[in-house]
Amino acid sequence: SSGINAEYGGEDREGLNDDNTQEKEDPGEDLTTISLTIDEIVDKIYTGVNLKIMLIYLTAMGSIYVTAAETYLTVFTGFIPYTAWECVSEACFNARNASEDVANFYSYSSMCENGFKAGVDFNWTSERSSFSMDWGFYCESEAKLSVSSSFFFVGACLGLLTSSGIFDRVGRKNGAILGSLIGAAATVGGSWAPGLEWLLVVRVLQGFGQFVNLTGVYCWVVEFAPTHLRTYISAFTLVCWAFGFCVTVLVAYLIPSWKYIFLSIGVLNFVLISPLLIYPTSPRFLLVRGKESEAKSVLKSLSGVFGKEIDLDKVKLVYTTRVLNYWEQLKDFKSHPTMLKETLVCMLTWFVCASLFYGFSFGWSKLSSNLYISYLFSALGNFIAFSLTVPVCNLMGRKRAMLFFLICGIVSNCLAMPDLKLSDTWSLEYVACLIGNLSISGAFGTIYIYTCELAPTTHRGMVMSFSSSSARIGSFLGTYTSLLYDITDRRVPLAVFAGATLISAVGVFFFLSDTTGRRIPETPRDVELLAGKNKYQEVEEGGKDEKV
Repeated sequence: SSGINAEYGGEDREGLNDDNTQEKEDPGEDLTTISLTIDEIVDKIYTGVNLKIMLIYLTAMGSIYVTAAETYLTVFTGFIPYTAWECVSEACFNARNASEDVANFYSYSSMCENGFKAGVDFNWTSERSSFSMDWGFYCESEAKLSVSSSFFFVGACLGLLTSSGIFDRVGRKNGAILGSLIGAAATVGGSWAPGLEWLLVVRVLQGFGQFVNLTGVYCWVVEFAPTHLRTYISAFTLVCWAFGFCVTVLVAYLIPSWKYIFLSIGVLNFVLISPLLIYPTSPRFLLVRGKESEAKSVLKSLSGVFGKEIDLDKVKLVYTTRVLNYWEQLKDFKSHPTMLKETLVCMLTWFVCASLFYGFSFGWSKLSSNLYISYLFSALGNFIAFSLTVPVCNLMGRKRAMLFFLICGIVSNCLAMPDLKLSDTWSLEYVACLIGNLSISGAFGTIYIYTCELAPTTHRGMVMSFSSSSARIGSFLGTYTSLLYDITDRRVPLAVFAGATLISAVGVFFFLSDTTGRRIPETPRDVELLAGKNKYQEVEEGGKDEKV
């Protein structure tokens, strides 16, 4: 679809000519008229990286900071303080007196193995509130906390599926604003949630709204970005996400009440929408809606802001488009096996990266006693990894960078298995998992770029949609991996993480080609030719490309 295709660097499909070709100039038009694409004009306006363009990107992506905040909101508003409680019943006191380790009696195992009940056998002593304590989510019912976290990704998947239709109707900017308003309103409403059912509705609306917003903002930024910066937009988006994660940790640390955390993040979301309200509509969207004069006005205003004023009075805006039938695109995967193979491997890698990424993100409370320090280090690891993605890819190449990050992830999970205390607060498991979190974050950022370059332009929107959808399934499942720590040995989830990463690394090594320094394929036939399959050399027959 046009929205997703524009999002991932493909060419727009809106406002198409019947012959599926570039718009023809009128033979009778003034010979002094110059035909330029929007990309060519944008490249003339932005001749380099400067403070103004960075400020536009940072403020336009402000709502992406809140997307990260709302993703991890249940981590800080629903935490279960298994070490912050005290006995009030005779049964509890007797169990404490009989314990061989009285100093460490107040723990998960003491509470759950003895079947103690809150308000009957013990009282919580945490100075901070959480909906898990208010609603009785602990021990056997702890899975309800994971359910509340995972439902965000149900909404996110719905948002991805419907975002293209929203953008085609109201545009990227307005669609992003609408999504952010839905997410903000749901978050504010979460502060009055009386129980799990209400919270699940809030989480679905948060995921839906924020991923519509994320996609719309990304599309809008890409369409205003010069060609030489588009490679960096994906990494820049993920860096903004990581920064929002850091802000979430700070807000949660400063506000002890879970209801006020919801309220604060919701209000912050409303505030960060404001830059989009004053920024212009995408000129590409205006052009395909037949509003060429308005598109020119936007471009002229931008050229004035950046001191590169361009006279557009004698410029005819043109755009290249392709019309592709959805079912015909699907059939292309059958007739082009290399594209099918690479797409399946990319989907698997996205699934693994997302499940591990969110497995770490929602599981730090099981690895350290200090919730906020753990998540702060995790957020900083995300920030560093996403910032290094493009430099590492440029230095090592796409395939080697991907394998490097995946291998580091495998090694770190294996290192985390031995029981070794480094200090009172640090263990080998904790340090190794921090390295693993950084590695899988780097892999997530790299596969984003790698997939865009593997997929042909004609199918890039579809391939990225499939990959992103598989990532949302992995994200959903990743929120439950922390439960494995409670029902089995802690080495089991580490082994699962290492094994899944190994499978993904094998798929990348054997089945994905390296795109470094290689032209990006335009069609499925190009994918086959780049793989060395010469039988796909084109033959001109009736104006169509045929396979030999």
